[in-house]
Amino acid sequence: METVLVTPGDLHGKVTAPGSKSYTQRALLISAFSSTPLMLRNVAFCEDDLVSFEIARKCGIKAIREGSTIKLYGKYSSPDRITVGESGTSFRLVTGLLSGKRSVTGIGMSRQLGERPIIPLLNSLSERGLKYRMKDLMLQLDASAVSGGPVEIDASQSSQFVSSLILFQSMIGGGMVRISGEMVSIGYIDLTASILSSFGPIVSRAPGGFNVSGEYHNRPVELVSEGDFSAASFLLVAGLLSSDGGIIVSGLKRSSVQPDAAILDLLPCHEMPGNGGAYFISRKKTQPIIIDANATPDLAPPIALVGMFSDAGCRILNPGRLRIKESDRYAEIISLARSFGARIDDSRDALSIRMGSTPKFPESLEFSEHRMIMAGIVAGIAAGKPVLHSGVERISKSYPSFLSDLQRLGAGIEFL
Repeated sequence: METVLVTPGDLHGKVTAPGSKSYTQRALLISAFSSTPLMLRNVAFCEDDLVSFEIARKCGIKAIREGSTIKLYGKYSSPDRITVGESGTSFRLVTGLLSGKRSVTGIGMSRQLGERPIIPLLNSLSERGLKYRMKDLMLQLDASAVSGGPVEIDASQSSQFVSSLILFQSMIGGGMVRISGEMVSIGYIDLTASILSSFGPIVSRAPGGFNVSGEYHNRPVELVSEGDFSAASFLLVAGLLSSDGGIIVSGLKRSSVQPDAAILDLLPCHEMPGNGGAYFISRKKTQPIIIDANATPDLAPPIALVGMFSDAGCRILNPGRLRIKESDRYAEIISLARSFGARIDDSRDALSIRMGSTPKFPESLEFSEHRMIMAGIVAGIAAGKPVLHSGVERISKSYPSFLSDLQRLGAGIEFL
């Protein structure tokens, strides 16, 4: 387990947001399963990106890394077995893709991922003929008898279930994805549809769900992975709480359908003229911030930081949604806030966090999830005290250059 001592500094300068892992995973998997050549630029090569990269290889695709670019080409062949590690996105999306290709495949996963929801998606696909069996962290899929037709899912648990079924329909030849319940994180469904359209199939809203139509064109596709707003939000909050001179975060596309692009409206960010996608932020008094965890669960940790260090505070609606992320993020946000003496009002429907009257300064922090580790690091910087952080290797799941970017901005980073 890696440990790092982070010492606050005078944060200033410019950094570029890493490529979106949500974008990268979708583009790589769609390319591999459709046998469509792809050149994808601005890849962060976080752990989740690498999971999708290796899945493409297991599917018989030639996968080449050149700097921050990935090239894929070749013809899909059904893999006997793939491994998704801790990547919930790859796990759920590939389940629909394998089913649409009528593959007989084993999917290996980490124990942590094995505890996250997947059965509703499998049951939906079983209505079209999928047979499945879970044993010893191995999901065995037999999609050899799968047939085309409409599929249905309760969309209130995960947008990835809906995206997976959209990809299933694109592989099987098109069809309807019927939804029940209130859709969560719909922006990620829009992201799936947007990337898929680059390869041919079109996703359109229809009464009661989505319709997938059109064929894969199989012509070479060139894409650029958008800057990741989930990752950039930690940099922007660090600037808001800790930078008198201000920092600039570039590589962000305001028109992005990523749900976490909402951070640009939640924080006092200023777009730099003539530098499309570059945003300036500095220390400033904030207004009360309200977010809905059903829509933007990945913004909950950085927004909680704003609440912890401001009189105005923040309010996170539907916090129960945070319990089914990579960790019990609900409990870990409360733990972090208490570590710094913040005031907490916790109810079933909302979690309110404000700066406490007597601040605390923990000497060390340890969390199990990458976003919470980043949140802890930014919290220590905002508090102005050196803090020892354990398990920082987990940050590579989404943002491998996070510590080096903070160091570039002026924070002290010392590995112990």
